[in-house]
Amino acid sequence: MSARRVDVKLNSTAMLLNPLQPPIFFLEVRFHFNYRKLLRNLEGDLIEIEAYPVAPTSSFFFKIHSHDDLFSQQPCKRHLDYLFSSFNLDDALRDFLAYRIACFLVFIANKQPFLGCHVVADTDITDEHLIVGDPIDLTMIIDEVPQEVVPGGASSSTLNKLKKRRFFAKKGRDGDGLSDNCAICLEGLSSGRDALIKMTCDHVFHEKCIFRWLKVQNLCPTCRRPVQD
Repeated sequence: MSARRVDVKLNSTAMLLNPLQPPIFFLEVRFHFNYRKLLRNLEGDLIEIEAYPVAPTSSFFFKIHSHDDLFSQQPCKRHLDYLFSSFNLDDALRDFLAYRIACFLVFIANKQPFLGCHVVADTDITDEHLIVGDPIDLTMIIDEVPQEVVPGGASSSTLNKLKKRRFFAKKGRDGDGLSDNCAICLEGLSSGRDALIKMTCDHVFHEKCIFRWLKVQNLCPTCRRPVQD
């Protein structure tokens, strides 16, 4: 059984900017993508078998002026829906995120109408896989965990070999077989400006994103296949 858990933590810092101009809100949205495997034993207890991040933290910054209907919920949510339309998220998750942040922004804007604010939305998105089993299953799974959890970073020779797989997307062509976004940073792959790396498993990422990831974990972020030296 699989499920997705979403947790949004919001905090704000007031900012006194130019008093002669309307206040401005700076919104920072951080995405933390994780995976958890859980086992429910016969007593009904949930036991965490493994947990790890599936991508580095991605951050997005927005500047929101007070005239963007910050003082009422529905107009604020509509504005956030527009800002978040570039996120590679399903509609339900994007709608939930816009609603949670809109409620917080409206609360802050009405509480401090003459102050600017820096708002941070830390968003944990965790895909959970639940296994229902007996104690024998638990023993077998735990025995397997050390072989697949917390791998080290890729070696220098591995990274150097991957550099030879660098390429650039050809603008205006749909035949490159690229997905819309890099699975790590959620930004587009087909701009033609950024260097791309095609992994040995055929998944494609921005070079800067995948190299930063491989320095921590020697696994493909998408399929979890180890990168061979």
